[in-house]
Amino acid sequence: MWGISTNWDKILSGSNVNYGNITYVLMYNLGLEFGNALGLATDSAAQMANWFARVTGLSMFLAYTGAFFTLIYSPLKAIVQGTAAYWPKRMSKINKFGMPEFAMWMQCLLVVIIVLIVSFGGKSASAFYNTLTLMANVSMTLPYVFLAFAFPFFKNREGLERPFVVYKTKAITYIVTFIVVAIVGFSNIFTIIEPAMSGNYSDTIWMVVGPVFFAIIAMAIYENYHIRQRKLKK
Repeated sequence: MWGISTNWDKILSGSNVNYGNITYVLMYNLGLEFGNALGLATDSAAQMANWFARVTGLSMFLAYTGAFFTLIYSPLKAIVQGTAAYWPKRMSKINKFGMPEFAMWMQCLLVVIIVLIVSFGGKSASAFYNTLTLMANVSMTLPYVFLAFAFPFFKNREGLERPFVVYKTKAITYIVTFIVVAIVGFSNIFTIIEPAMSGNYSDTIWMVVGPVFFAIIAMAIYENYHIRQRKLKK
């Protein structure tokens, strides 16, 4: 519906549109065009557009509220608690409720700062948010390529308990692995090169910088762990 109702160059080219509010902009435009298609007056069509955006906002609020607690804790559980040895002790310290309190406060502080910058920082802040989104685009999906690629090697390991097995033959395992790696891999490749083909080289650069930047951070944390281990042995 968005595709057939939106003039992409006109609607999305405004300086007030970013990756954070694009859903509401598109839904508002959908409501406006739908009202016009029904032959409503200008004010009525605008009112319908407002309701489209409001209902979308309410539905997203309810959905995000349900996922809120999971989104708060799951990244910390996977990144911090899953690799507790690599972080400073304070980051992985568990409080009496079984939660990494300090890490959660640090995460909260970072999110609040980003939200405040985007909300009150004007055009430059909106560009900053768009840049963060571009950096995360490939970074969020690239690990799945490595996970899928490692799956056949995991299947070949012996001595592991496998109470539930979906792919029972090597052929099916390799086929599924190839499909997943090809789809996700080529999606990332085309996501990166598509802006450059349109002359928007900065977006392509930021999407390449994202995985490199986060990889450098991970390597720094890993190296810091080994430095601390060597000091303890001395």
